[in-house]
Amino acid sequence: MDKELLLYNYFSNQLTAEQERAFNDLLDTDADFKAQFLFEKDLQQAIRKKENQELKSKLQGFEKNIQAKSAVPRTNARFRPWSVAASITMLIAIGWFAYTSLLGTSNQDLYDAYFEPYPNTVYTITRSDGNQTLERAAFVAYESQDDDRAAELFLEAGATIAHGNFYLAQVLLRLNRNEEAIELLAQSILEDSTFEAEANWYLALAYLKENDTESATEVLERQVSQYDFKKVKAQELLDSLR
Repeated sequence: MDKELLLYNYFSNQLTAEQERAFNDLLDTDADFKAQFLFEKDLQQAIRKKENQELKSKLQGFEKNIQAKSAVPRTNARFRPWSVAASITMLIAIGWFAYTSLLGTSNQDLYDAYFEPYPNTVYTITRSDGNQTLERAAFVAYESQDDDRAAELFLEAGATIAHGNFYLAQVLLRLNRNEEAIELLAQSILEDSTFEAEANWYLALAYLKENDTESATEVLERQVSQYDFKKVKAQELLDSLR
């Protein structure tokens, strides 16, 4: 498999499940590949740090100019000191908001960057398939991202759909029903060995979405120490949270 393509897809967050397995194998077995990966990772972090520092300097300079300007007296008869002071305060607040938004990555930002719906690997859907079961309908809705319909069907089917809780949790996350998703993912970890590692990864993301950094960190540490699935991504997320 093309090593350069693997690196490119990793840094653009486009690795397929097969590519991720190959990527992890190369990290464990190919010293040159691992060295190249670490070099490119450090380079990207250095670039982001430099850009963040430049942005911070610009915003700080902008705020100083506003504060200096506010100290200059005016004699205009229509001048209202309180309105200018309020405008300056608002501009400084906007500047600070931009600074914190751009320099500090929120848990929601991290969730948005790392969340990808898990593909349907349970039920193969073909056009010639005339089987009109509840399971088929649920996975058709899942694949088409008709989330309200998918949630309704998975809930109606209950335990009759193999691994249904895991896929229902995906849908609930997209519907912002995070607490329900967390409960189902925790249940999947305990009861569904086929998707144990995957459920653990999505549980960490669910906690991020709920802004529960402590729980997310704990689950990510378990992902790194116990599972191969998304191991590299989990470590990357941990580094971002620390």
